[in-house]
Order: sequence, then C-alpha cells, then structure tokens
Amino acid sequence: FIVSRILKWCLKGIRVDQKKLDILKKVADVAALAGIRGTVEKDREQFVSGFELPENRSQMVYVRPSAQDVEDSVVVTVFSPCHVFKKGLFKGITKEQAIELLMMNEQITFARYGMWESHDEHMIVASVDNILDTLDPPELRAAMWHVAIAADAYERKYGGDDF
Repeated sequence: FIVSRILKWCLKGIRVDQKKLDILKKVADVAALAGIRGTVEKDREQFVSGFELPENRSQMVYVRPSAQDVEDSVVVTVFSPCHVFKKGLFKGITKEQAIELLMMNEQITFARYGMWESHDEHMIVASVDNILDTLDPPELRAAMWHVAIAADAYERKYGGDDF
C-alpha cells in the first residue's frame, strides 16, 4: 500500500512536469508563428527569447506556466527581469524606489512591475499574464515586446542593462 502511494506520488510529479512541458511546447509553437525565436528550457520550465532594443540594448523575456489557472484555462506569465536587490540592511529597495515603482505601474500598459523573492534577494520584474488557449501569435508578440520595453525602461532609469 505504501509503495503504491509513493509510486502514484512520483508519477503525479512526472505528469505535472510533462504538463508544464506541453504548455511550453504550445508557447513555443505560438512564438514561432509570431516570428519569435526562442528555446524551451526544460530544466527551468520556461520558454526564453532575447529581444534587441534601440541603442544596442537587449532584454531577455521568459514565459512560464503560472502558479494559478483561471477556471479550466491555463495561464502563462510573460516576464522580464529588471533589477536584483540583495536582502539585508542597506542592500534592498528603498521606500522611495518602492513608491516610484508603484507610480510607474500606473503609467505603463500591457505590463506591470512586481517583485519576486528568493532566500537572499528580491528581483524586480515586468510581467503580464495571458490565457494560453486564447493566446494568438500577435498577442504573444505584443506581450513579449511590452514586457521587454517595460523592463528595459526600468533598467535605463537605474543605469543597468543586466538582463
């Protein structure tokens, strides 16, 4: 009985990973139809593509399955990192930068700024969510470009071109 439960749990994990890979394959197919070249990073469970921007700047844009679906629809998150702050005293984001980030959210369309957290740092990202079943090539192309431009705008403001 215990072995059976362990086997079911292991297989469930494999199915979840395969489901994510199937989602990413569909994203890659839509991207190809949109004229966007990229790759599926199986180990990181994401699709990645590079975008060339004016003034010799570039931005990496990623697509991954969202942690939350809407009803029975799969949601994917299109995102691009902007800046990384180390955690700790005098290392993180300032109150002024946080307020400015919120104000910048009001000025952009088709993207948002947010902060993701790991055990030792915060990462500011520009992102947007899309329902995969209704995501057509022009919509994916627009989402990826808007996120790349928003992330680059943040990097320009704070003197970087890290991503």
